[in-house]
Amino acid sequence: MPSLRAPLSVFLLLCAVAVPVATRSGPSAGIAPRLERALADRDGRGRDAAGRLAVWVHFRDRDLSRDELTAALAAAERALDPRAQRRRALRGAGHDAGLLVDAGDLPVSPRYRAAVAATGATPRRQSRWLNAASFDATPAQIAAIAALPFVSRVDLVAKLRRAPLPAPRELAPTAKADIDTGAYGLSFDGLAQINVPAVHAEGWTGSGVVVALLDTGFKLTHEALLHVPVLAAWDFVNDDPIVANEAEDLATQHNHGTWVLSGVAARAPGLLAGPAPEASFLLAKTENVASETPIEEDNWVAGLEWAEGFGADLVSSSLGYYEWYLFEDLDGDTAVTTRAADAAAQRGLLVLTAAGNERQTDWGHILAPADADSALAVGAVYLDGTITYFSSPGPTADGRIKPDVCALGYQVPVVSISDDVSAVAVSGTSLATPLVAGVAALMLQRAPGLTAMQAIEALRATASRAAAPDVDYGWGVVDALTAVHWYGPRIAHAALPDTLPLAPQYAVTCRIEDRAPLDPTALRLVWRADGGPWQQQQLASAGPDSFFAWLPAGEGGALLEYWLEAVDSAGIVAALPAEGADAPLSVWIAYPTAADQRLAARAVLWPPVPNPCNPRAMLRFALARPGSARLELFDLRGRRVKTLVAAQLPAGPHEAAWDGRDEAGRPLAGGTYLARLTAGADVAIRRLVLAR
Repeated sequence: MPSLRAPLSVFLLLCAVAVPVATRSGPSAGIAPRLERALADRDGRGRDAAGRLAVWVHFRDRDLSRDELTAALAAAERALDPRAQRRRALRGAGHDAGLLVDAGDLPVSPRYRAAVAATGATPRRQSRWLNAASFDATPAQIAAIAALPFVSRVDLVAKLRRAPLPAPRELAPTAKADIDTGAYGLSFDGLAQINVPAVHAEGWTGSGVVVALLDTGFKLTHEALLHVPVLAAWDFVNDDPIVANEAEDLATQHNHGTWVLSGVAARAPGLLAGPAPEASFLLAKTENVASETPIEEDNWVAGLEWAEGFGADLVSSSLGYYEWYLFEDLDGDTAVTTRAADAAAQRGLLVLTAAGNERQTDWGHILAPADADSALAVGAVYLDGTITYFSSPGPTADGRIKPDVCALGYQVPVVSISDDVSAVAVSGTSLATPLVAGVAALMLQRAPGLTAMQAIEALRATASRAAAPDVDYGWGVVDALTAVHWYGPRIAHAALPDTLPLAPQYAVTCRIEDRAPLDPTALRLVWRADGGPWQQQQLASAGPDSFFAWLPAGEGGALLEYWLEAVDSAGIVAALPAEGADAPLSVWIAYPTAADQRLAARAVLWPPVPNPCNPRAMLRFALARPGSARLELFDLRGRRVKTLVAAQLPAGPHEAAWDGRDEAGRPLAGGTYLARLTAGADVAIRRLVLAR
């Protein structure tokens, strides 16, 4: 499937240079067909109490001279969030003059917006990417707006029409231990269907990936969500940072978003598990569930641009639009949300969206933005892999296959809203989408350089019906394990034993496979001794796909840490272990004799992993000789909050886990703590940040 980046970039740049309004005599703006239908509707559907319609006003240019445009682009690049800069550099299409931005990153002209507001229209939202702003306007005001010389088109802001989800089913209030003795609990069958446990076994959990959710709101007090790191949140309905229910909200306002969040990231051992429990999140409340004020698509577009600006790696949305649209509008180029999703992909942002629950409704098709060719549309299957009775079928109006892929969407276990310890089962493509979003997070953790189109290709090519896609299943049920390894180097290595005898050097061997050619200069063994500086050496070829390097031994009693790294011609970096320097492999070099061991007297405490943690962290340490060891946690006022280890231990490596709680089992507040290891005369201290 071809990328839309080049055409979109050209469009944005063509629109960038302004002609002074005083000299412009261009044609009048067009009224979009769906706005014409709304204006002609005798029942006044879509109008508010004042008889106004919500409209998009699209502008012809950015109201900038060429010199002003150059300066504005440079300023926009400097203003990019560091996470957004990294993502665009890794996955973006690239822009003229080597910039990470284009005209779509510039604000809508304040002068143009003010002129539209002067007609009496009430401002709502603005979209940089679309060079448009939304207003509430009467028919007379719409006519006046269309006559403005800098307005290219006036369109209708579409409203959400989402078919009701089947009612949640309460799951039996059985004790966790009786539900499932494994960590996945009720989630196991749905995650096993898409091969997530096998990916977790390799160490991929979504760590370091930023997922944005556009939804109804979020309740974060359930025990399965307490660990979720929220980097930023915004309520686009009430324009405040509170995404939980507020006084004016219906009691059910945050239900849908909370279920979706738990579908991606839940972690309550024995009860629920999500595919990406260690991802970080941006939470946008874009929908008002009150029937008299349905969400309109300008909130969705604003939320998408907000998430991109904060550095999201992917966006998952379980909303869809078709009010006032005709099926022929679902052609991948017409709906506002569809065009916004394509603009996000150009900036390296993967958008996942629910196909819809419309199979048995009068509409009977997918919803926008599921028709976007740069977005991944997700359908819903039963646990046996057959399509559900509600999952919206394709194709798009221009004949492309949609949905793209499927996951479990019937009776998906998610957190209960009524309490903070139990689970319910909810159905809909809304619940299949976060499962696939979690898989996408695992893919981006392993191969951070994947573009949106590469991620879509990998998920399609490895799904269950890839050989014969159709308009019900798309390419089929996703396979997380195969998709995660579709792109990027795949490193296989049998770790060295925990303890090795003293020797001049040790061979580290591995196999590295890739769909793209490997960069031979970027195949590395990275190692260090006793927590010293990292050193590296290039891997040498040992035959087809086989490589080796020598790990120096150091001295008896040393702890050697190492990890492997490979880069391919597409610039995709892979490490084994996945966390690289944050969680390396290790080997303890034995002392030549017992006498040498008695003479050694140093203990090592390595940096906690992960750090920051929320709340679980692993602390690894090593003793040079057997004896008494204490590993304790203190707050910054010097008060001991937790003793992790107090025991007689043998020489060698050890580890201890911390769950973010104090001695009494109470969750500790977020902040900085000190981990102190005491072993004989040795004392080692590390800082540990608890993120809440």
